[in-house]
Amino acid sequence: MSSHLVDGVPVPDRLAGHPGLELCNTRAGWGSASPREYLTDDHALAVWAMDVELLPPVRLEARQLAASGDRFARRARQLREALYACVLGQGTTSAWDTVGRAAARGRAHAVLRPGADGEGAAWQVEACAAEDALTAVAEASLHAAALAAEDVLRSPLAVAVSSCPGQGCGWVFVDPRRRRRWCSMAVCGNRSKARRHARRRLG
Repeated sequence: MSSHLVDGVPVPDRLAGHPGLELCNTRAGWGSASPREYLTDDHALAVWAMDVELLPPVRLEARQLAASGDRFARRARQLREALYACVLGQGTTSAWDTVGRAAARGRAHAVLRPGADGEGAAWQVEACAAEDALTAVAEASLHAAALAAEDVLRSPLAVAVSSCPGQGCGWVFVDPRRRRRWCSMAVCGNRSKARRHARRRLG
């Protein structure tokens, strides 16, 4: 797993192949006792959604960011947990219902627009007018993430998802030919090679 900074906020690199799967990768260390959390608050959620192009860029004022809560980030983390199980074929009825309900709320806040370059129509979420711009963008980010989650589960990609076995990772990615082992050969793959090399030298 790897990340970059956007306006001082750590954001996971885009490696999954679909925005819905990128939501799953806002957590690193799936199954570990101390995972790395990227959706720490509503500001982080908004920055992530804009970085993966679920929303157009919006300028947020510093005074709003200082008081960022986690109302929508908390719901996004619940959605992410359910989606992660579903894309790996481990989703319970409750997990599927969580994604389904979130997607239904997302559609209620979205507009249907024609696709570009011959692509099909798609739902687009726009931030509603609000006194607090961060709240509006964070809410829109949650709804856009839910629609992306639904999209990946309803697409052929849903049966072509693998998870990275890298230590402290667990990121998911599209793997239709089942030939890809790591989320990133340059990061998790090389780390695994380095650990194997170190074990051989010590052994």
